[in-house]
Amino acid sequence: MKRLSAQMQMYIAIGVIVLAAIAVIVLAIVPKFQESQNVRDQIATAEMNLSTAQALLARRQSVKAQAAATEVELMQIANQLPDSPQLPSVIIELQDAANAAGVELPSISVSGVENAPPAEDGSSQPFHVLPLTVEYTGQWVDIIDFGRRLGQLERGVRVKSTTYTYVAETEDVKAHIKASGTIEVYMMPGASTSTPAGQ
Repeated sequence: MKRLSAQMQMYIAIGVIVLAAIAVIVLAIVPKFQESQNVRDQIATAEMNLSTAQALLARRQSVKAQAAATEVELMQIANQLPDSPQLPSVIIELQDAANAAGVELPSISVSGVENAPPAEDGSSQPFHVLPLTVEYTGQWVDIIDFGRRLGQLERGVRVKSTTYTYVAETEDVKAHIKASGTIEVYMMPGASTSTPAGQ
């Protein structure tokens, strides 16, 4: 058999080396590129899932915060507009306001619970009214302060009307203002339509 020339042997060797290199690339390196692409896809998916989870968490926290704020607001409204007259607490609030303003409350008269007057469109209002007649005395500046404090009571109230009378000074009493007013206290339906007499 004729022996291959050195040049041919060199070509064959180069061909074998090239084929071996191609085989290494195909069998070893290309799968690594595919694995790398798979890892990148997994990272992208994980980042997307994380972003979605963070968005859901933010929404949940926002809803939870709103729920807490709504609950606080509902509690405040329930305090201002309870479903019963709760006369003792109303009278205590009035007395506290009078004490803070420096006026005296010689009389608080309570009427029965009434339906609220109709709205402007004629529809019935969804609350009841408890009228209180309050008499109070003091100096003019204290009377004004008491009226301001009535608007800051925890209960929902409205001063419907007030009359003022100047009382001249005598040997026993300093000059002062005597006031008499009607205060409406509001409550949700369900309250009894009659209440016991107040003090």
